[in-house]
Amino acid sequence: MCVTACQDDGTTVVSHPTNPETVPTMATRDVETVISDSGHTRYRITAKVWNMFEEAKKPHWTFPEGVKCEELDNRYQMVSAIQCDSAYFDKITSLWTLTGHVRINNVSGDVVLTDQLMWDQNAHKLYSDAFIHIEKQGRIIEGYGYESNERLTTYQLRQVEAIFPIDESRMPHPGSGNASPRAMQ
Repeated sequence: MCVTACQDDGTTVVSHPTNPETVPTMATRDVETVISDSGHTRYRITAKVWNMFEEAKKPHWTFPEGVKCEELDNRYQMVSAIQCDSAYFDKITSLWTLTGHVRINNVSGDVVLTDQLMWDQNAHKLYSDAFIHIEKQGRIIEGYGYESNERLTTYQLRQVEAIFPIDESRMPHPGSGNASPRAMQ
């Protein structure tokens, strides 16, 4: 009979200092995730890059290459959506800052375009001081000083610059090749 023994040499941990303000706790690429509410899949989030800074003084997430959030119906079809070129989420205040080509499609079919939008999850409101372009039920409204409820069904534009009625019978149909670039954003 032969008996052998192993000796534990211990474990050596090499410290490599990182700055939690500039190095994410977790970085994820090509994200597509769904969120359930009361047992039903209600939301889909897609992003090229999702950085989580959980150890920073102000824990936050960044989406430097954009993010798209969609609300889904019971057949998993998009009901409303919001997308932008980049986003920042402050975990302490639950405040989102969306920047660059922000586009919102709400449940009523309205479209909101702007370059910056804030979403306060605690107050259930969206707001912006940037220029806003709204396409709503046969008219275009533009101005500054936007505030809306979270469902984007009730809003206020404090400094209206223009209201344009749209003659939908004269509008090009999608796929006809005659749609304006602005309408296709």
